[in-house]
This record gives sequence, C-alpha cells and structure tokens, in this order.
Amino acid sequence: MIRYPAPQSPLDRRSLDLIDLLDAALRRTEASDGPVRLEPSQDNLTELRQFAELNSDRGLLHVTWATPSAQRQTRAQPVLFDLRRGLLGFRISLVDQRRLAELAKVSDLASLRRFSVGQGLAWPDVDVFQASGLKVSTVSGYDNLFRMLLAGRFDLFPRGVGEVFDEFDARHADMPQLAVEPRLLLAYPYPYHYYFAPSQAALAARVEKGLLEMKADGSFDAHLWRHHGAAVKRAALQKRRVLRLANPNVSDGAERDFDANLAYWLKPPPAYR
Repeated sequence: MIRYPAPQSPLDRRSLDLIDLLDAALRRTEASDGPVRLEPSQDNLTELRQFAELNSDRGLLHVTWATPSAQRQTRAQPVLFDLRRGLLGFRISLVDQRRLAELAKVSDLASLRRFSVGQGLAWPDVDVFQASGLKVSTVSGYDNLFRMLLAGRFDLFPRGVGEVFDEFDARHADMPQLAVEPRLLLAYPYPYHYYFAPSQAALAARVEKGLLEMKADGSFDAHLWRHHGAAVKRAALQKRRVLRLANPNVSDGAERDFDANLAYWLKPPPAYR
C-alpha cells in the first residue's frame, strides 16, 4: 500500500491527474514488480508537512508531488520527470469580476505590478512573483484563498491552466463575483516531479521506469491531453497576452525547456484537431 497526499477539501481536484498518472506508471510494472494499492493519507497535510513526513519516513506518506527546490531534494527522493510538461507554470488568474475593467488595462509586467497576487503560505510560486516585483499576499489554507480574493485581500489568484476552470466551476454558484481573467497568461518555468520517502528508492525507480515507458509509446501525451485538453481549449491560449516571469528556483535546463513546453501547449489538442 502506497500513501499519497489527501486532497485539502472536497472541492480540491488539483491532483487527480497526478494520482491517475502514478497509478498508470505502477500498472506498467505489475508484471515485474507485482500489484500495489494506492490510498490517500489519513490527514490533510500542508506541503511543508508532506515533506516533513517523507523525511521522517514513518510510513504515514510515501510519495508526494511538487516543483523542485534544493531543500526538497535533501528531504525526499525526486524522480526528475516533468509530470505536466510545464503546464502548471502557465497561469490564468481568478479575479473579482468587479476588477475586470481595471485589469483589462494590463499590457506588460510593469502595469501588472499595480496589482497584488494571492498565494498559499510557503507555496514556491511566491518566490516567482516576488522576483518579478509583484506584491504577494500569502494565506494559510487552500479554500481561504478564494474567500480572501473576493474580500479584496489581493487582486489576482493565478492558477495553472489545468486547475483554474475546475476551481471556477466548483465555486461560482456560491461565489457569483468570481471570474476567470480573459486576456493574460502569466508564464514561467515550473517542472513538477514525484518525491518519495528515503526508504522508497525501489518504488521511485519503478515509477520512473513506468513513466519513461509511457513517454516512449505516446501514452503519457495521451494522459496529458485527456486530463487537460478541455481546459487548454477553454483557455484559448493563442489569444492571450503572454507575460514571461523568471523562476529563481529552477535549473537552467528548466529555463531551456520553457519555450518548447509553451509551443507544445499552444498547439491544438489532438482530440480537437
């Protein structure tokens, strides 16, 4: 039995694709390594607590997922395979619809700096926005971010293309002022990896083998478009103004991959060609 992080709330669907991909990679290796069962952790764990649990290796958590940092790689064992091919670094903002007219005037990073950004406490994106000169407000608790946005605590809540529409659809009935900003794409390198507890080296190698097999035969691409194709189409990325931000936490390799990843997601999803 392999434990992964439980969602932060009943409306939290952010990681369904990563759970599905982990299961698919493990099924690829059943013939050689045997079956294994996945289940969520018993507690809702913040990202900081997830890495603390992995580092402690108590068995309460075996795997999580995150963007890389030097600290994380000293506390857990990464599999350096980009699980979303950079998509999480292409950000569309949730906003208060009453601010849309003001935001329509944003044309570059300089004019964006007039507005503040909301992020979760200790999220690595905080470093990205601050490095670009943006004011960032941090909030403890995932669901609180939506409430604080509409309370005027900050102006934009940037979300990954694969996240923003699920989050909007799940909350709009109860939060009718919530809106998806229609013009901008905040873009920065943002690879995403699985991280394993130190005792799980064999599991990490098994998952990496399955992922590489999926990449080689095209099933990883199929997974990406199956989970994210509808959101990519709905985002109309080709019509958005791209504002490029640097990510101080990633390697030169991730910077080099950025343009290729952006071009990959700008092409029409296979299902819609």
